[in-house]
Amino acid sequence: MLRIYPLSQKKSLSPICAYWSFATWYTKRNIPFSAVMNEYRKRSDMEEYPYTFIATLGELPVGMVSIKESELARREELSPWLSALYVAPEYREQKIGERLIRTVIDDCRKKKMKRVFLFLDSRNLLKLEKYYTKRGWIFYDDETDSDGNKTKIFFYEL
Repeated sequence: MLRIYPLSQKKSLSPICAYWSFATWYTKRNIPFSAVMNEYRKRSDMEEYPYTFIATLGELPVGMVSIKESELARREELSPWLSALYVAPEYREQKIGERLIRTVIDDCRKKKMKRVFLFLDSRNLLKLEKYYTKRGWIFYDDETDSDGNKTKIFFYEL
C-alpha cells in the first residue's frame, strides 16, 4: 500500500532523495552530490522550509516531493513552492505523483496559505504544462530558471 511520510519520520531515506534529486536535476550543473545530500538532511526537519515528503510501497521508497519557501531568485515574493516532484521510473503512471502533489496542497492548506507555486522543468515544458493544467494548476507567468532556461510558473488556488 502506498504511504506518504514526512521525511522527518524516515530520515534514513534522505540519501535516496538526494540521489534522485542529483541524478535528475544536478548532473549537468556544478553542484557536488555532498551539497545535495546536505540539503536533504535539512529537508528532513519539518520545523521550517524546505522540507520533503517521501512515498513508499511497503518499505520501498518510490517518490518524493518538497515544499520550499522560495524557488526562483527573481520571484522571492511568491511562496510557498512545490518542488522536486519525483517518482521512480518503474512506478510512474500509478498516480503516485498526484498523491504527492495532493500532500503538498493539503499541507499548505493546513498552514492557511492562499496559493502554492511551481515552475516547470524546461526539458519537459509541454508535457509538464499539460500534466499540471489537467490537475487544476493555473498559468501564472513566464520566467527564467536559475540556469537561464525559459520556464513557466503555475499556481494552485487553495
